[in-house]
Amino acid sequence: MKYIILFCLFCIGCIHAAELKISVFKSPFRVGESVMACGILAQVTERPKQTYLSMDKAYPNQSLTLLIWADDYPQFVQRFGGMKKHIKKRVCARGLIEEYKNTLQINVVNPQFLRIMD
Repeated sequence: MKYIILFCLFCIGCIHAAELKISVFKSPFRVGESVMACGILAQVTERPKQTYLSMDKAYPNQSLTLLIWADDYPQFVQRFGGMKKHIKKRVCARGLIEEYKNTLQINVVNPQFLRIMD
């Protein structure tokens, strides 16, 4: 019984750690971690293969970039409408913070991992 309780406490700790909510400004301290990162959407850049959501400041000074691949983008448009209409709104994204070419990004593959606050 004692071991079951310890295991349950360990699992609760793991779930809580996976749900860490941070400001996008703290992204450099969480590279390689799965987090919920929140900030203000500053810029949306649509390219043929991907869409970039620059958080807090426009490119190249963004704190964090949210990356949505073109194959996934229609799901986001269906759920949220065009992303450009959400500029200056608070946005949260869940995912793994990765470094790519000296910038930090979260690859958002599912609209369920994105929240837009009005």
